Amino acid sequence: MYDSELSVWRNLMEDGTKCLGEEDYLEAENCYSQGLQLAHQLTVPVIIAFTLRLLATVRVRLEKLDLAEEGFNEALRICIDLKNRKGMAEAWAGLASVSVKKGMLKEAIREYEHAISVYPSASPPLRLGMLYADLGQVYASMEEGDKAQKAFTQARNICRLNRFPKGEGELDVLLGELAFRQGEKEEAVRSLKHACQLFAYIADMIALSNTLQYLALVYFDQNKMHLAFECQQRAVALCLDFDDQYAISESCFFLSKIDQLLENYQEAKHYLELSIECYPEQDVNLALRYQSLAGLLLISMDLVEAELYYLKALSLFEAIDDELRIGEVFESLSVIKEIKERKEGSLQSSDQSFSNMKPEKEPGLDALIRLAEVFEKRQNFRDALECYWKALAMGRKAEITTDWIEKRVQRVSKRLRRKNKKIKYFEI
Repeated sequence: MYDSELSVWRNLMEDGTKCLGEEDYLEAENCYSQGLQLAHQLTVPVIIAFTLRLLATVRVRLEKLDLAEEGFNEALRICIDLKNRKGMAEAWAGLASVSVKKGMLKEAIREYEHAISVYPSASPPLRLGMLYADLGQVYASMEEGDKAQKAFTQARNICRLNRFPKGEGELDVLLGELAFRQGEKEEAVRSLKHACQLFAYIADMIALSNTLQYLALVYFDQNKMHLAFECQQRAVALCLDFDDQYAISESCFFLSKIDQLLENYQEAKHYLELSIECYPEQDVNLALRYQSLAGLLLISMDLVEAELYYLKALSLFEAIDDELRIGEVFESLSVIKEIKERKEGSLQSSDQSFSNMKPEKEPGLDALIRLAEVFEKRQNFRDALECYWKALAMGRKAEITTDWIEKRVQRVSKRLRRKNKKIKYFEI
């Protein structure tokens, strides 16, 4: 054995692994390639196989899939000759990762199952748990829910038996996500709640915040808005301490949507403004936030600010040529223009009226009704209902007939309830 060459090889492996962890894949490939040359000089088969697997692993990251597959196959042949079952399992798992990248999911399943079948009982059990988890992910991608659940449960049990709460929590999240996709909402809630308990126990605040948001989404889907609000509010409180502006923005944006459905409009506006403040890009997601804030301002009849944010959204939608969104913004801007014109007209007519006459309609009532009609036409029933409620209060104050407004309130309320029952997914 060449001690100096072996020392150099070890250093190259350590450097390559460090680069791999830092996602500097080109430098990792360089270290492992040099290490493979030394491994061949050392003529120790187990070292050659080990180096081949590491080099192939980084080549998967670099999308050099044919080279990676060649390396894993060579490592597998060496390990079979050596009857090294751990090395065989790792080579099969590497081949499975290549198949996943190539979209050959059935082949990936076969390879993961080979890896699991040859994995030695004396080797670290948590690595076996990872193999089951990877197998479950492939089954989930193929929409084979029962098989995915079985693999994830096996992985979770291994983590639980070996007192690895972080892994157990992550598997609970995967099981919760799977249950949610299969329509098993209560099972999803149970799994996600248990994951939250585990992440809180180990003080993993990032994982806890992410899982709380997922739980909020499940409650949102079930139209359990108060529970969704509680979870999302806790998630936002946690993520405000993270150095991740995008995550903060996304969390606040979702909380704003929940607040709007609960009619907490001032709080919704606050979190929406915070979401905009934290969002780091100038793209369609920022435009959607501007559009949403403008809609809140329009409901509160803050026309100047609403127009300002609609114009900000418009400039970003025009940059990506989103014709649908551009049309929505122009429609909203036309509503603002019409409201302003009607307000001006109402003020002028009131100057010419006799002081002892009650106006048929209070200034701004027509504009509110028109705005409600626009929201209703766009199936934005929550905003439509808010406008009709304001119009109803205005009409009663002016002591005019409001039966027709009450009928609209009832109609839109019914449509909103039907829409909430049909909600299947919400994009943040």
